[in-house]
Amino acid sequence: MRHPVTGQNGYVNHAFPCGTLALDFLGTLRARRNPVPAEKLGTPELLDDWFVESGMFDAAPHADEADLAAALELRESLYALVEERLGGRAALAAAASAAASDLAGQSGPVGHAEVAPTGPAALAAAVEVLNRYAAEPPVTVRLDVGDGGVGDAAAVGNGAASIRRTGTAAQGLAAVAREAVEILGGPDAALLRECGRPECTQVYLDRSRGHRREWCAMRTCGNRVKVSAYRSRHRTAPASSAPSTTHA
Repeated sequence: MRHPVTGQNGYVNHAFPCGTLALDFLGTLRARRNPVPAEKLGTPELLDDWFVESGMFDAAPHADEADLAAALELRESLYALVEERLGGRAALAAAASAAASDLAGQSGPVGHAEVAPTGPAALAAAVEVLNRYAAEPPVTVRLDVGDGGVGDAAAVGNGAASIRRTGTAAQGLAAVAREAVEILGGPDAALLRECGRPECTQVYLDRSRGHRREWCAMRTCGNRVKVSAYRSRHRTAPASSAPSTTHA
């Protein structure tokens, strides 16, 4: 896996707290249990940005609306399977949030944030979607030594060669799907956790010693929880008694 990089225009539109692209991909729909979750893949251009910023591609694959629809289908199918592995806790919370929104007269989660149906048939369909995307051609990887001339081949010997990754949006989604298959079908499935901050629904792999990791990222969710707890303690702490004064 490559380290995330800055996007094409110097901006970063996406977050990668997990170090696992398939799970970071799930995080492109943030705060899933909020009445209106935050969709980070609202346009094909944002999907392009995700591929580049994640380090999967060196150049945008020029995704279109069909690619975006495919990305959202894969993401939500993967989320259904991850939730099943986690015991359905977040799925139940999402359903409760949707019900509360309906009672309050709110629109609730919209578009691809809608609560997906649960049950064996829905999970079987999610598996089929994941496997279908995983079967697509992989990202194109090539050794870059310049223009490809005889002189440029010396770049391999002097360490000047580099790796170039290119492909279509479909190839990028295939890479996400294959990593997801490795997680869900292997020993890492037992390490799946959901972030402990109630507003966050990011899922990560807990590789910490003793499996004590609580947050998707300490610098964001961990700090927010700690700051909130600190402020709460100070709000509820009894005020110190003012010193009494004695009048002659």
